[in-house]
Amino acid sequence: MGIVDVLDFLPETHPQRPAIIEIFRDMMAAIARVQDTESGVWYQVLDQGGQPGNYLEASGSCMFVYSTAKGVRKSYLDAGFMDVARKGYAGILQQFITVDEQSLVNLNRICRVAAFDHGSDGSYRYYINQPIVTNDFKGVGPFVLASVEMEP
Repeated sequence: MGIVDVLDFLPETHPQRPAIIEIFRDMMAAIARVQDTESGVWYQVLDQGGQPGNYLEASGSCMFVYSTAKGVRKSYLDAGFMDVARKGYAGILQQFITVDEQSLVNLNRICRVAAFDHGSDGSYRYYINQPIVTNDFKGVGPFVLASVEMEP
């Protein structure tokens, strides 16, 4: 998200702009390769899909859909990447969104915190054992941005 948003403000003439766009393309290609083929979203530990304890996670999935869709719209990514964004967005709506009895929309299965500080050892065990919450801002914000990119 950071790269695709920074490019809005980085002058076209900036000498590192082409290199930054290439980094973004490489990163998004890697993210597309680990998209879960069945659900369309992404696992908490991206390259360990299906491993015990790993789970489909909302905030990263929303961030990836937003970045992919915006990258296509801004022509940083090939149009074919919209298939990744569409499948991911459909998966987000199916896997993570619920509407409660008061008609409030909720985004579920957000990892509350996962960072290299706060006592993290960077292990698989650390990442799959973080609390899973609903409506955390780091998931809801990217969901809104992804929805703006995906909904006409």
